[in-house]
Amino acid sequence: MDQNEVKVGIVGVGGMGQAHVRGLAAVPGARIVAVCDHDEALARKVAEPLDAAVFTDGATMFNEAEIEAVYICVPPHSHEDLEVTAAQKGLHLFVEKPVNLFLPEALAARDAILAAGVLSQTGYQLRYMAHFRQLRDLLADREVGTASVSRWGGAPGKDWWRRYDQGGGQLVEMATHQVDMLRWLMGEVESVSASYSFERLFRWERGITVPDSQAVLLRFVSGASATLSISCAAGKASMNTMDFVLRDMKVSVKGESVEVSPEGACTLPTPQEETLTADMAFVRAVQTGDRSLLLSPFEEGLKTAVVTLAANRSAEEGGRLVRIDELLSG
Repeated sequence: MDQNEVKVGIVGVGGMGQAHVRGLAAVPGARIVAVCDHDEALARKVAEPLDAAVFTDGATMFNEAEIEAVYICVPPHSHEDLEVTAAQKGLHLFVEKPVNLFLPEALAARDAILAAGVLSQTGYQLRYMAHFRQLRDLLADREVGTASVSRWGGAPGKDWWRRYDQGGGQLVEMATHQVDMLRWLMGEVESVSASYSFERLFRWERGITVPDSQAVLLRFVSGASATLSISCAAGKASMNTMDFVLRDMKVSVKGESVEVSPEGACTLPTPQEETLTADMAFVRAVQTGDRSLLLSPFEEGLKTAVVTLAANRSAEEGGRLVRIDELLSG
């Protein structure tokens, strides 16, 4: 059964959609048979070498295309009811991060996915990387006191990304990966406080409304904490760091490896031999029905999104401490 062909449709074939087209080309049994984008010319360009059908409306594709699974790769503000409609059609869902900029829509999608019983995956591929899985094994039976994370880089040129009301800012749209890793490694977040810099480093650049710099403090249910330093104003002076403080030692992510300081403070677990990509795991789960392959189902992606949206609310309200259950209770 695991060799069954999975017919896939993709909604949104911009950068991430095309990345999944390339990723699925390496997945045994996956075949893209339908492509959807509001930009019909772009949809046709992507669909032609795949011999796939072309659509400009997601609901129409769900109704007319012979597909079992769908990838939703639209900007954060553009999901609307795509996930709900797909789930109600019985389609398995891969939803790119962040799952939504608007919490009511995200909650409706979660409820529809659970009610339909379809499989789901979100685009948090770091969970599948060998060194992060090794790090999770290392931290599984150890207490973390605090973590320090930095992600500095540039601002993409896409108009929706540069608009705070459409992309949500770098924390929501990019550093969501780091927030997801912290949740995966340290447990659930209880509360968030944040301070953002608006119209400071970007004040001379027209049309950009996202914060240029973001400082975020997370408090976890366990009592641990984490700080995040985020900036999309650094340009090519990029930096990505992740450090964890444990009793008498520090654990750091360096590139695609895990380092312990002082040297020899502990023995690193043996890396797992097989590491699937998020695409491979999703297709294999659809082929076999094995939900354990899905390390980032929609509900996990939703929880990560809620943390970043709580940070936005905190910053907008002068750094007020925002509890996660405050957002989820409405």
